[in-house]
Amino acid sequence: MAVEAGARRIRLTSTGGPEVLRVEPMSIPAPGPGHVLIATEAAGVAFHDVTTRQGLTPGALPEVLGFDVVGHVAGVGADVTEFAVGQRVGALIGAGGYATHVLAPAKRVAPLPEGHPAEELDALVLNYLTAWQMFHRVARPSPGQAVLVLGAAGGVGSALSQIAQAAGVKVYGTSGPARRARVEAGGAIWVRDAAAAPAPVAATFDPVGGPSLARSRRATQPSGVVVSYGFSFATGAGYSKAGAMTRTVGALLRAKLTPGARVAVHTVARAVDRDPAGFRADMAALVDQLTTGALKPEVSTVPLDQAAEAHRRLENRQVEGKVVLIP
Repeated sequence: MAVEAGARRIRLTSTGGPEVLRVEPMSIPAPGPGHVLIATEAAGVAFHDVTTRQGLTPGALPEVLGFDVVGHVAGVGADVTEFAVGQRVGALIGAGGYATHVLAPAKRVAPLPEGHPAEELDALVLNYLTAWQMFHRVARPSPGQAVLVLGAAGGVGSALSQIAQAAGVKVYGTSGPARRARVEAGGAIWVRDAAAAPAPVAATFDPVGGPSLARSRRATQPSGVVVSYGFSFATGAGYSKAGAMTRTVGALLRAKLTPGARVAVHTVARAVDRDPAGFRADMAALVDQLTTGALKPEVSTVPLDQAAEAHRRLENRQVEGKVVLIP
């Protein structure tokens, strides 16, 4: 590993509040087989990062958070032939993004064009990719049908609204009253909660999980689907990791054992690992819609060294759209 002036990362020192995120210098790793080294232009902050920092996400605690990055290839493993040094790319790495230099498995890397701001492209890599896959690969509603988006003012929720409208699908979106104008500005029809949807929809997209799934199923046609992609119900509720998982699994089991809309759990990283070529095709489609103006990511940027502040904003629901760290 080489040491370079200015190379640094944000280390997660323990579970806890945003103050557990610490800036520290880093050595630049060399990419091994099947990996790409990326010099980071932009690193996304996701709600998944918040729940991981709080100790609610299953699995081992990573040293460095950060699910998604955009940057330029700084090195490739000996067996990597599809990427070249200097090429602009996006990567869905799962962890490690809060750094000036990031190692990524080549199968989770997609080519990206020059000419777009890095922060806008980064919004595509996680938020819009998640929304695109859930909409086009899981739910697949037809033009003229309606869907319900919970948390339509958030990063993935606003992406879902845009993608659905581009496909000719009507969107009902929930949020608190204070964010109603944002939901409506995104083209969705605002409803206070799932119970307020005027008629059962073809699909509901639910990032809340747990007890929310039963309400989402009631708002969805029996032949439809509830796409579950998070468990924000546990944030700030005082649950332990085990308690949050017990409620999540219990809600999924009840959905399987009772009549009504099916529940599909979507995990974007697993989808990418199963089908890297599909991931790159999805990213190309998203870039095309970004270029035509069908997609308009709303992004706020924060310096990399202020990652803790980005977490505070996201945790306190002070972020509209995507928050991105800039080294």
